[in-house]
Formats: sequence, structure tokens, C-alpha cells
Amino acid sequence: MQKIFSWFKNYWYYYKVPVIIAVFALIVVTVCVVQCSSQEKFDVYFTYAGPDNISSQIEDIRSAVRSVYTTKDERSAKGISVRDMIWVNDALAAQYIRDGVYFDPSVNTENEKLLFNEIASGNSFIYILDRQQYEKLKANGVFAPLSDIFGVNVPETAIDEYGIDFNKTDFFGYFECFREWKGELVLCMRSGTLAESLINRVRGSRAYAKSYALHKQVFTDIVRFTVD
Repeated sequence: MQKIFSWFKNYWYYYKVPVIIAVFALIVVTVCVVQCSSQEKFDVYFTYAGPDNISSQIEDIRSAVRSVYTTKDERSAKGISVRDMIWVNDALAAQYIRDGVYFDPSVNTENEKLLFNEIASGNSFIYILDRQQYEKLKANGVFAPLSDIFGVNVPETAIDEYGIDFNKTDFFGYFECFREWKGELVLCMRSGTLAESLINRVRGSRAYAKSYALHKQVFTDIVRFTVD
């Protein structure tokens, strides 16, 4: 026992720094693995930018999307991410100011930057946007033409070659989670030719194409959803 204690004492004296570093690294790796395994994995990404705070409705929105998704491979769209940003258009901002409703223009500016970043390099392909914000982004050519999604059978709810009048879809009218949403909202899809995000570059072009095809199917099912 004395020999073992002596050996350990000598070992610790000479190698305590490498041992401490190794133990610390092991703890960090373990924590990262546990966090990654416990995080919810997403397959479909939505982004909303409009005047309402929809954070309490996220799960209901996910349920609505799952209920209209028609693919046989239901597992591929179980993980649905809904990113929500409050953005108030000029007309509503003026109304808020007249009525004494709190409105912070800096929040609008910050969320607009977040929206631009999401479109440029994020994972979201499907967007529900305030009409004014949609028109600003459309001018930059970031949305997929509806003809690329639906062919010659572009839905009657289309407002132009890129956007769907979300308020006039049966999907919007049928599900209660959308009943109180304000303003003119446009449902649109990001162009698949935009630069891939860093994550998608790492995953590879095949995974990117597969993800885009899945979002295109979900988008189509939402637009074509009808109430019997």
C-alpha cells in the first residue's frame, strides 16, 4: 500500500497538469454530448415576422402544420421550428403612437436585421411576413417563384408571382391559433438558389436539396389545404 501511495504521489507531482487538463476536457466533451443529444432536432423551419407576439402559440402552429402534411414519410417533418419576430409596419406603428400603445422602433430595426440574416444564411425556407416587409424583401429577389413550386396551377390565393395571401388560405381560417393574428400576411418561400448557410455547407449539397424539397412539400400542403 505504501508503494502504491508513493507511486501515486510521484505521478501526481510530475503529471498533475496534464491530468487536470485531461479531466477538464473530458467533462467539457461529456457536457456537450449530453446537451446535443437532449436538444430537439428540427427538419422544417418557419419564420414569422409580423405585429403579433406568437410565442405562446408555437406548439399549436407546429400541430397545425403536422396535421396537413401529406407525405407518407411522416417522420421527416416531426421536428418543426417556428422562429418568431415582432415587426410592426408603418401604418400600425402610427396607429400605436396615436393610441398611446407602447412601440419601440429600435426593436423593429433589430428584428429586421435578424430577419435579413435568417433569409441570407439561416435554415428557414418558409416565411409568413407582414405585407410591407414582404414587399421590401421581394425587391431583393430572395423568394422562389410560385410557378417553380406549383407549375402552371398557381393558387388563386396568390397576390403576385412570389407570395400567397396567407389570410385567405383555408389553413389560416381553419386553425384557431391564427384567428387573432393582425394585418396583411404573406406566405412565401425562400429561393433554393440562395447561398447555403454554413450548416448546410457542412452537411453537403445533397442534404441541402433534400431539405429544400421537404420544405417545398410542406409549403404546398399548407397552401392546398382545404376544409371539406
